[in-house]
Amino acid sequence: MGLAVDNALLAMDRSEWGYKGMNIIIKSFCVALIMSFATAGAVQAADTVEEYIREFPNQEQVKMMHAWLEKNEKGTFQFTGLVDPTDSTVVTPQATVNYGYNWFSVSDDPAIVKTPKYDKFFSVSIFDMKHNVPAVIVNPDKPILIKRPGQKVPDGDFHVVSLETDQGVILTRMVVVDNLKEVMGLSKKIVMEGGRGSMVRNVQRFSAETEKNALSVIDAIVSYANPDVAFGEVSGDVSFLNLAAGVKLGQLGTPADTVRYGIMLTDNKGQALNGKDTYVVTVPAGLHLKGGYYSVTLYGADNQLLIPNDKKIYDRTTFSSKANVDGSYTLTFSPDGEGINGIPTGKAFYGVLRAYVPNPDANMKVKVVRQ
Repeated sequence: MGLAVDNALLAMDRSEWGYKGMNIIIKSFCVALIMSFATAGAVQAADTVEEYIREFPNQEQVKMMHAWLEKNEKGTFQFTGLVDPTDSTVVTPQATVNYGYNWFSVSDDPAIVKTPKYDKFFSVSIFDMKHNVPAVIVNPDKPILIKRPGQKVPDGDFHVVSLETDQGVILTRMVVVDNLKEVMGLSKKIVMEGGRGSMVRNVQRFSAETEKNALSVIDAIVSYANPDVAFGEVSGDVSFLNLAAGVKLGQLGTPADTVRYGIMLTDNKGQALNGKDTYVVTVPAGLHLKGGYYSVTLYGADNQLLIPNDKKIYDRTTFSSKANVDGSYTLTFSPDGEGINGIPTGKAFYGVLRAYVPNPDANMKVKVVRQ
């Protein structure tokens, strides 16, 4: 059975895309799918496209958790160093940061995270298995206590974070500015006490047909979802459609008060970005506040990972690009990475603009102009 998505809806301007558009879309296809499943009589009532989309963030979190636990111990931090194209831990990673990952469980008792001080951007994001993000703490000034509701909080001064599930993941981001040795030294001081409870997490199963149809829906939404409303602190903060699209495009993405995103999928003529043409982008001034920075990173359309290249340049940031007189930045996407603030491509790709410590009024849309 195929999916029919109203072309008029997909033609909506992305700036107008939000909960209303999402609700219209779900009525356009999910009702038809549910009715079809019901009349077929061969599929359980819960095996629907809507239920799959709602379950999708949990599925992706569990997949990542199991892959990580094959090589690492629960409740411990592992660090990437500078991320390169071989790192497939998470899709759409930022390049010039040191990531830290820690999958943990507070099924028995709360866990405490202790961190060092760093004079540049450093964030600690805590996710539950539904991809809710109850806290993103920038440059923590005291220990972080992670708990389930009802668990007793020990004496002490903490950032207290409550999860909706027993299991979760901590993602640390520490920007690297020609100081990798310093950053890796500080990373050794990021430690967790506790977090060694049960890692069992149930995942709902669906038929192959439901999975195929639901993934088609999510793929259709990705191009039109607003990244500023893709991730929330607790369940219900954002549309389940927006959340599924956000997880598909960039798992472990964070709410807009800490990081804002702009997605570059097509050029100024509406064509998908390819590895043969050259493109120019202007990143506007004023995207971030004091203590923050901007970055533009390119990813292969085939695998959502950094694109291998001889220059080992995968992004441009406030620290690795030369600004224009007005504070904006001109970037070039080209097969060989030549051009002002160039980034090599060489294959079909897309880009993500990020603003850390973002200006809430900044316009995160950029135009990719094919030369």
